[in-house]
Amino acid sequence: MIARKPIFWSRGRGIAQRRLRIGSRAAAAMACGILAAAAAAPIDAGSRKQLFMDRKWIDRSQGIVLTMNGPAKMNQPVLASDVAWEGDPGAAVAAYSSVIKDGGKIRIWGSGKPLLPVRLEPGGPVIALFAYAESTDGILFVAPDPKLAALEDSGAEIGKHGRIGGVSVWIDPQAPPAHRYKSQAKFYPPGGRPSEFHIYSSPDGYRWTLFAAPKIDQMDTQSILFWDEPQQRYALYTRKNPEAGTARRHRVVRRLDSADLLRWEHEQFVMEADDVDRGIYATPTSQPPVDYYGATIFKYPDDSAGSVYVMLAHAFWHWQRRPKEQRAGGYEDVKFSYEVLAPATLDDRLSVSRDGLHFSRLGDRRSFLPLGLSGTFSSKWAWSLPHPIRMGNEIWIYYFGDNRDHDGFVDPAATQRQCAIDRAILRLDGFVSADAAYEGGEIVTPLLTFAGERLELNADPGAGGSIRVELLDEHERPIPGYTREDAAALCDNSVCLPVAWRATGSVAPLARQPIRIRFLMRDCKLYAFRFAGPGAAP
Repeated sequence: MIARKPIFWSRGRGIAQRRLRIGSRAAAAMACGILAAAAAAPIDAGSRKQLFMDRKWIDRSQGIVLTMNGPAKMNQPVLASDVAWEGDPGAAVAAYSSVIKDGGKIRIWGSGKPLLPVRLEPGGPVIALFAYAESTDGILFVAPDPKLAALEDSGAEIGKHGRIGGVSVWIDPQAPPAHRYKSQAKFYPPGGRPSEFHIYSSPDGYRWTLFAAPKIDQMDTQSILFWDEPQQRYALYTRKNPEAGTARRHRVVRRLDSADLLRWEHEQFVMEADDVDRGIYATPTSQPPVDYYGATIFKYPDDSAGSVYVMLAHAFWHWQRRPKEQRAGGYEDVKFSYEVLAPATLDDRLSVSRDGLHFSRLGDRRSFLPLGLSGTFSSKWAWSLPHPIRMGNEIWIYYFGDNRDHDGFVDPAATQRQCAIDRAILRLDGFVSADAAYEGGEIVTPLLTFAGERLELNADPGAGGSIRVELLDEHERPIPGYTREDAAALCDNSVCLPVAWRATGSVAPLARQPIRIRFLMRDCKLYAFRFAGPGAAP
């Protein structure tokens, strides 16, 4: 051990010297930081909406907390297993359903009455049916025109060729009209043959035909597929089961990409149980207490280069030993070869990424889409459907709820098994907000450039909060006419709140110049900002 001389500080000169040294170091560090910031290339904000889902647009702040905001569950199912849909007991709901907003309709596949024909080849026999329902308001769902679901019973071979494991519909912008609609799923051939990965296509979302069966190992659960415009590749998010067949089995969400939907490569795990997850409970088996059954993943607010990848990861919880009589599982047709654990529940957790590969977990890992009360239809499952849709100034997240857990045991507080498709509603851009303290707070952005004529905010000051905006030049000096003294105090709750200063509301003279924005806030939630042009929609 090296002996160190003791250091003695006097109450006068010594303390002053120590403060001088610390102050000098701080000043040097600050100078280096300012020089580095000045040297950094500005970020192009363009005229795109920019979100506060991470710290990309926060260079520094004080009195600010990034807060996850969960959606409000309506608890008013639009489709339910215990209510005859359109008077037809053949209607049902299922976990692996999907929804899109298509023109003036909200369309759900996988829930409703099995109506839509699926063929292995054009003009061939019908080998399966997709359940389907549609709506003009997103609340009242009905069956489509019967002519669109017409079947030739003589050619139907439903069930003979195998079973399709769910629906995940999306619109392919790269496809010709005959294959515009796509859906992919795990396919279970008869006779115990190995499962396959199938992609189906349709010209209208009503008539479906097998499009491709690419080789993808261990594909399982509902998968997400879309054309990733900035990457110029198709992105596939699906489940894999590392160490399958062993006591250490667990589930992860992975991403692959493809140029043609046929050859898939560049596998990377994007969500799996980490050390924090594994440490929250000690399990009676070798599996982690939570793993990830799948995920709803989508670009927001659009598919531009500046958009984020939002993940609603389906967390599957299993960490507690069941009573002995339940340890083999509760399904009538399945008996597991391993011990199943309670509570066997699923809910959704929010994460965000800028590249579609590296996701940051938000909200201190708390549930974004939680379970319902005991005894209700969603007391054991809350599973978001792809894809959330915009309705006016809201985002509607349709989700599947079930009072039966993953292993087949119905909630003891319920009188019967219930499941349903319900809506959860979120403010536009409302996944995460930068929240200012009651006493006040501020955000200074990195250096940026923009295109547009006005600055708009998505902000909620509540009843007593406010927000002012000051614009700074590249040397962090207030720009004349756009200082805090010139800034109007904004107090309205709006998704497109126009920013104004004493003499102007236009920022056009500053377009393409490097600037910073200083948001001066008090008791306020700030979700997003945007430099907009004339006539731009919120």
